[in-house]
Amino acid sequence: MRAYVFKPKRAGVAARLWSARIKLDGWAKEKTVPLRVTDKRVAAEKLRNLVLGYEREAVGLGPKVSVMEAKGQPFGGHLEAFLGDLKALGRSGATIKAYRNCLLLVSRVCRWRTLGDVSADSFRKWRDGAVEAGRSPKYVNDVLGYAGALFNWLVKQGRLQVNPLQGLGKSTVKRGRGHRRALSGEEITRLLSSVPAHRATVYLMAIYTGLRRKELNQLRWGDFDLDAPAPFVRVPDSISKNAKTAALGLRPELVAALRAYRPDMALPCEWAFKNRVPNMGTFRRDLKRAGIPRFDDLGRKVDFHALRTTFSTLLTLSGASPRSVMEHMRHSEIKLTMGAYTDAAQLPLAGDLARLPSYGVPGTDTVGDTVTPFVSGQNVSQAVAGGYLLAIPQGPANVAFSRKKPPPDASGDGGNLVDPIRFELTTSSMPLRRSSN
Repeated sequence: MRAYVFKPKRAGVAARLWSARIKLDGWAKEKTVPLRVTDKRVAAEKLRNLVLGYEREAVGLGPKVSVMEAKGQPFGGHLEAFLGDLKALGRSGATIKAYRNCLLLVSRVCRWRTLGDVSADSFRKWRDGAVEAGRSPKYVNDVLGYAGALFNWLVKQGRLQVNPLQGLGKSTVKRGRGHRRALSGEEITRLLSSVPAHRATVYLMAIYTGLRRKELNQLRWGDFDLDAPAPFVRVPDSISKNAKTAALGLRPELVAALRAYRPDMALPCEWAFKNRVPNMGTFRRDLKRAGIPRFDDLGRKVDFHALRTTFSTLLTLSGASPRSVMEHMRHSEIKLTMGAYTDAAQLPLAGDLARLPSYGVPGTDTVGDTVTPFVSGQNVSQAVAGGYLLAIPQGPANVAFSRKKPPPDASGDGGNLVDPIRFELTTSSMPLRRSSN
């Protein structure tokens, strides 16, 4: 074994701080460790502790020296290393920004100056205060998830023994509270017919593609191919949330609306919807004008992102398979598609019951009986089939608004468009072009 302290020299000039070199028996080469002290006696004491730590680590009697060293290092340094790894793995800029903002806020409030300051008690105290201040349970659960991802990464890197927050459970989110719902067909009709043509085109684009607000804002006219046999819009990986390029098919109704919306001399490099995607204030006023409540009886809300939920629900109601809906939504997990982005209140549950095979108890007569099963849903019409009173979602009516007359061939073969433009919001399927990513 060899261990000694020294001051590194550069250009013949000794450094102000001491360092150490250590080589234990069995090591292939010696290790240089900065001690970050100016006093030689303190440096020698730190060296003895390091040697003892390495020897105990070698026989499994104590934590790794790397863990002990990491605890004394600034929390911000560990966070930046974690974020750098996320960036290298291809995570989006928005995701990295969310991690940084949330974790810097929590570390400041909880006084996590170094990694050794992190504790479950300090986080629990912050969480209790955040909930009392009006923060939603979903928000504090998201922050717990961000912090857990950081600490689990530090464990894998050998900087922590265990995640200090692993024993904390999630806050209970009340049913309906904070969740989104899909717009019904009647509500879509009212929304599109009560707003100016340019905003109706943006809303229709969100309803028929499921694009997010940020993705809509960053599309350029060069990303659209409205003259292809199967028109589509390409979402570049630079603006897509999952960092993958995707080609989304466009329905004929939407193609006609985009032709009318696009300026005559629009260049491929020009923004398509920049500063045209309504902010929350405008969207809320449009909802009020259309007579659409922001919250329903269950506390579920309608915001701009709810148009993405509407797209997923329309696909499901059209008969698309769950796997197909997942691809349209560009999700990585089917659970997210079928859970958060499908409005179960609009599913034709009674119709599913009516399609079950008929069985009966011998000796009983069910002819003429009418069973009315309970079904949760909105805007349903009733029809009798197979002895059941069915709840059938009403299809939205045509929506008319005018901007300018589209070219004669803009309507395609999937929707009824006349002058003024009329959108027939159907949910029939059509082929989509997608990237291999």
